[in-house]
Amino acid sequence: MSRLLVAAVFVCPAWAGNDGNGALSAATAASMVTLLVGMGTLVAANFWLKKKSSVELQAKPEKEETGKQVRTAADAPMPPDEALKLLKEGNARFIKGEPQATRTNKAMRKQLVDMGQAPHTAIIGCADSRAPLETIFDTMPGDIFVLRNAGNTCTHAEGSMVGSLEFCTGKLGARMILVLGHTKCGAVYGATNAYLEAKKKEVSSVNSALEGLLLDLAPVAEKAVADMGAQSDAEEVAAHAVEVNVFHTINFLLKYSAPIREKVKSGQVEIQGGIYHLDTGKVEFMGRSPQQA
Repeated sequence: MSRLLVAAVFVCPAWAGNDGNGALSAATAASMVTLLVGMGTLVAANFWLKKKSSVELQAKPEKEETGKQVRTAADAPMPPDEALKLLKEGNARFIKGEPQATRTNKAMRKQLVDMGQAPHTAIIGCADSRAPLETIFDTMPGDIFVLRNAGNTCTHAEGSMVGSLEFCTGKLGARMILVLGHTKCGAVYGATNAYLEAKKKEVSSVNSALEGLLLDLAPVAEKAVADMGAQSDAEEVAAHAVEVNVFHTINFLLKYSAPIREKVKSGQVEIQGGIYHLDTGKVEFMGRSPQQA
């Protein structure tokens, strides 16, 4: 109302219908009344609309986002070929810069809590920060069971990597295992260089956990050297060692894990290898280890 009075004060002096002494004529006064009434109506209407919108927003429940849903234990185990297809499609979206698994909501998180997890694939990947598995394959929470360490390797039969895979393929029902290496892998390159230096100096002592890791990867470097020939330079040998290491990890799992070996033998679980190319974002799927034939 105070705004209406201020408007009237500014309107009155400019009104042409006065009698010369500052007094408004009857017609002018009537027009002003009509104007003020109209302004008051607009103010009241605006106030009512704002009040109504505020009430509706408070009463309206939060709208849950729709779209890509999460995978839970309510879903049946996914056949390996279907899981592999999802990984390939997800990687294709990642390369194009068209990810779908970018948003979650309350309903999705509740499903995962209430129903539990049932990932379609277990992946052993490298801990390298340039190779985030969920991003590379454009996956949602609940899709993949991720295990990462330097060099995407297994070197101890009783280690947590083996036990975690047995849990995922057993309790959680995953039927696909992917061992994923990547180009320019620091751990594999380091192991290759350490192996080459050790051959020259006959070094065998281990002074740190890192040196132990590199020493455990010596068989990988040794095979890479044998495959490439003595005339190959260190860069070529290390690049080949990345592929050798992927199959070395697969072979290790099949040798030292009876549960995984039996599931692979029966066809319940499939285990394959791949290499992620840092420069293109593409995952090169390499299939089974040659020793599985």
